[in-house]
Amino acid sequence: MKRKFKLSKKYFTDGALIVFSVLFALFISKVTENIKVENEKKEALEKIRMEIRGNLQVVDVWVNKHSEILERLTQLSEGKKDSLRIKLLEFNYLNTYVLFNGQSLLHDIISQNAWETSKASGIIREFDFDTAQKLTKVYSLQETIMDKTITNLTNRLTATETHDMKKFDLNLLGLQFLMMELVGQELLLRELYQGIL
Repeated sequence: MKRKFKLSKKYFTDGALIVFSVLFALFISKVTENIKVENEKKEALEKIRMEIRGNLQVVDVWVNKHSEILERLTQLSEGKKDSLRIKLLEFNYLNTYVLFNGQSLLHDIISQNAWETSKASGIIREFDFDTAQKLTKVYSLQETIMDKTITNLTNRLTATETHDMKKFDLNLLGLQFLMMELVGQELLLRELYQGIL
């Protein structure tokens, strides 16, 4: 009987040791996985912040250039830039090079590679709700600017009716409204960028 008890005690001890070892190994594995995920999350957030810093530099230039263009359009619409009006009316089309003072509409684009990579890898599930919400708002506005506002403006600039000089004032007004929308969205985007950084 004592021998059976000793044997049972030995089996119980061995079993408990095995269970403890397995649980300890699972615990270590989980801790290691948590550390790995936390490091990936920090790396993803840092890459997103770097992307936003770069995008902020681009948007700062955009705001300055587009505000200048908007100011020229506004002055033309209000009849304050007669010399520019006379120069533009010399052409049989709307000369955007002259209108935009020799500047292109976009010198660079804003990117969302780090954001898209974070979404594709699933690491954004680890972001806290507030951070994920702010980033979603930023990148949604970026997408709206690139895919809608700039596209609408470009379509307007390349449309045949925009170059009908008989409708010069009406076309300038339409471009002014589109440029107002673009500048307003860029100012909001800059503010959102700064809120994240």
